[in-house]
Amino acid sequence: MKNEYRTITREWLAKAESDLAYAQASYREFDDFHSQMCILCHDAAEKFLKALLASSGTRPERTHDLVTLHNECLSALEPHGALNELDVPCRLLNRYYVPLKYPSHYPAITKVQASQAIEAAERIRAVVNAILLPELDT
Repeated sequence: MKNEYRTITREWLAKAESDLAYAQASYREFDDFHSQMCILCHDAAEKFLKALLASSGTRPERTHDLVTLHNECLSALEPHGALNELDVPCRLLNRYYVPLKYPSHYPAITKVQASQAIEAAERIRAVVNAILLPELDT
C-alpha cells in the first residue's frame, strides 16, 4: 500500500470500528432499537469496504449498496480468497438499509436479526482487517 493511502484508509477503518462498536454496545445494553443497530452495522460494513478501496488508491463510489462496493473491491484488489466470502454478509446487510432508514411497511426488526447483522458486520471487519492491517503496520 502506498503511503499516501494509509491515512485515508485508517480514517475509514476508525469510522467503521466506531459504528460497529456502537451497534455492539447497544445490543448489550438495550432490548430495543434493533433497526438502528442494523443500520449501524450496514454503515460499518460500508466503511470497511470503502477502506479496502481507498487502500488500493480507488476512490470509493458514492453508494450505500454493499454488493456494488464488494464487487468493486473484487475488481480493484488482487485476488484474496476470504474477500469472496463476503457476498452473503453484504446481501444480508443490504436488505436492511433503505427499508429501515425511511418509512416503509417493513416488519419490525427482532433481536435475532440485530444479532445476525452484528455478526455479518464482524465478518466483514475480520476479512478487511486480515487484508489491511498487515499492510498498515509495515
